[in-house]
Parts: sequence; C-alpha cells; structure tokens
Amino acid sequence: MKAKKLSLRQLFSNTKFLVVFSIVVAFIFWIVVALEYAPVVENEIKDIPVKIDMNNSVPDKLGLQIFGQSDYTINVTVRGNRYIVGGDLLTADDFEATAQTAYVDSAGKHSLVVKVTAKDANADYEIVSKSADYIEVFFDKYAEKEVEVTPRIISELDDYTADDYMFDKADIIYDTKTVKVSGAQTEVNSITAAYADIPIEKKLTQSETIDASVVLSNGSDLDSKYVKINGESNLKIPVTLPVYKMQTSAVSVSFKNTPSDYINSPLVYSISPSRVRVAVLQNGSDTTNSLEIGSIDFTQITPSNGSFTFLASNVKTAKFLDGTSSFSVEVNTDGLSTKTLEPGINSIMITGGSGVSAGNVELDSIGQITVVGTQTALKSVNANMLEISINLTNIKLEEGENSVPVTVTLKNSKNCWVSGSYTAVIIQN
Repeated sequence: MKAKKLSLRQLFSNTKFLVVFSIVVAFIFWIVVALEYAPVVENEIKDIPVKIDMNNSVPDKLGLQIFGQSDYTINVTVRGNRYIVGGDLLTADDFEATAQTAYVDSAGKHSLVVKVTAKDANADYEIVSKSADYIEVFFDKYAEKEVEVTPRIISELDDYTADDYMFDKADIIYDTKTVKVSGAQTEVNSITAAYADIPIEKKLTQSETIDASVVLSNGSDLDSKYVKINGESNLKIPVTLPVYKMQTSAVSVSFKNTPSDYINSPLVYSISPSRVRVAVLQNGSDTTNSLEIGSIDFTQITPSNGSFTFLASNVKTAKFLDGTSSFSVEVNTDGLSTKTLEPGINSIMITGGSGVSAGNVELDSIGQITVVGTQTALKSVNANMLEISINLTNIKLEEGENSVPVTVTLKNSKNCWVSGSYTAVIIQN
C-alpha cells in the first residue's frame, strides 16, 4: 500500500500544523526585528590596564627607566547595540590600552598619549570617549648612594622629660647608621641627609623603643615617591630613647663563680665612695635599691688579694653627676687560707679536638692548683675533687706544642674555690 502524500494545501489545512508554524515564524520575525532595530546604548568599561612597552623604546635606548607610579588604568565609553555592549557583555579584557613613548627623550615627567583599541578587530561598536587622553609618567636614569642617618626629634614640648628625669639626644641608640637610597638619578643626587624622625608627644619617665620613619632631605624634606630607601618605599627603623632618673644611690658589687655557702652569706666588703649622685637608666627594672658598679669573680679572691677597682665609665646603666670616676672595693679576706693541689691525668676532660686525649696533655704545664677557703673547709679538699676542662672546639692545633686555656673547678665543695687562671700544653703529633 502506497504512503499517502500530503500536499501543501492539505498541510496548511491542518490546524495543529498552522499553530506550530505560526509560532516559529513569529519567533524568527521577532529575532530579526530585535537584531535589526535594537536600541543603541552607551556603556562605560572601567579599569583597563595601560601598557607602557619600554622594550627597544626611545627612553630605553637612552637608559631611562620609569620611577614612581608604573601601573595605570583608564576607563572608556563605548556605543553599540544593546545586545553587544549592554550590561557586563564587555570587560576590560576586551580592550588594549597603550601609552606612546616615542617622544620621551629626556629625564623628567612626561605626558604620554594613551590609545585604546578593541582587541577584536571586527568589533561592532565604537569607542566614543576615554577618561583620560594622557598619563603623567616620570622617567630618569637609575642611581644609588649611601646616606648617613641622623635622629631628629619631632615635638612641641620644651622639655622632653618630667622633673628629676633626664634625656640626652646624644644617647639615642640606633643600629641603622646609614641607608641606601636608590631610584631616579635626579632625585638621588639631590639628597643630602636622612633623618630618623622621633615623635615625642608626652614627657618621658621610662626608656622607650619606637619605630622611627626615615625621611630624606635635600635641604627640605622630600616626598620620596621616585626613590626607595633600603629597597622600601617607606622605611622605619627601631630607635631607643634612654631616659635616666636623677637620684642619690648606694653602690654595691655582685659576685660570680660563687660557692653555694657564700650565695646567701656573701663575703663582707666595703666600697669607697659608698653613695653617689647619679642618673639611673629607667628600663623597667627596680632602681630604688643600690647601684651595681661591677662584679667580682671568686677566682680572683685570695687571702692576699681582696682589693679591686672599678671605673665609673664602665657602668652603662647610669651617669655620674658628682664627678665620681672610680670605686675602690675592699673584700674582707680575714680567715681565708690556701691549699695547693697536684692535678692528676684522670681529672682532665677534653671536648672537641678530634683524636686528642688526656694523654696529649703535659700535666706539669698546668702546675699546682691553688684552692681558697677557711682552714676548716680546706681540710676536706683533695686532688680527686679537681676537674680540669679543656675545650678545643674552636681551637686549631698545630703540629708540636700548643698552649691552650683550661678551666679548673672544684667538685663537691660548697665553701672552697679555685683561684687564678691556668693553661696547659698539648702535644700534637
């Protein structure tokens, strides 16, 4: 049986077909009209990066570089059919903005013409305006130099400290004595000084450490947008302001390498002068007690040696206001005696020094060891209590005889100590 053919007349006589056909034709017609007669609109595209190509450019061949701001953006307004330019259909990635450097032939600030084009050569819209026709760019040759840093107080106060306190600008502590200034040659060459600006807004009663901004100057402070300081646009360095309190204070000494029995019951001593007029550094510690002028090592104390001298200039935590230049300390050594001991090879301990043992040490070169204490305490001291330490970690031994320092201590004794200093000869084969 042959399939029945449908003629156009019959097809268009079919109601269902006519409905579907009408909808399709209407949709196609709507699309054509929408595309052909869509409204023309304008849209602003923002933040298009401006490219400044320096490769093989005129300034590049003259040795000029860009300093200061180097990242620029521009906005453009485009006009076209809404279905092409409307909403977010276009972004900054659809455009290319370039700055022309052909006329840059000298150092200084130059106005560069900015050209903006669509990346799509067949784009069906036009660029009608730009937010800027030019960008200002600074060109110069590169230079660098070292500049000395000077502290500079920034304050409206007439006096920087409260009553009975003192602060001297000459005492300011800072480690960064010089900075490297690098950047635009014209500006680098003009710089004559660098200041660490220290703001003081209230009267000081304690030492303080602050971060001081480094400011460059050519006679006037510079806005250093074309140079860097130690590689940074804005450099801060730590600066300490030592503040001292003026007072009358007793003085004292401390002891080190102290036998345990003498920690809580120290040897009696006297100091001349015993009281001084000083300015004491205020660093958060208690300064109401006596001022320590130095430390006495027990290894220096013997029955015949109890006199010590300390220079006032070595006391870094105070300034002496009464002219005191030195102190005499007398330690009471009454009741002390000495005892000499012969060290044995078993008392020698060596660290470091590959292949070196106690057998390489000439025992006689150490000599007799002097021990100090009361006569009663010394009765229990013997040579087996000696410990002789030789540290060769940082010592390079040569072939033959080598004289090295040794540390001698007394084991298991609470009230006696070794006095003096000792050396030993090591034979290196």
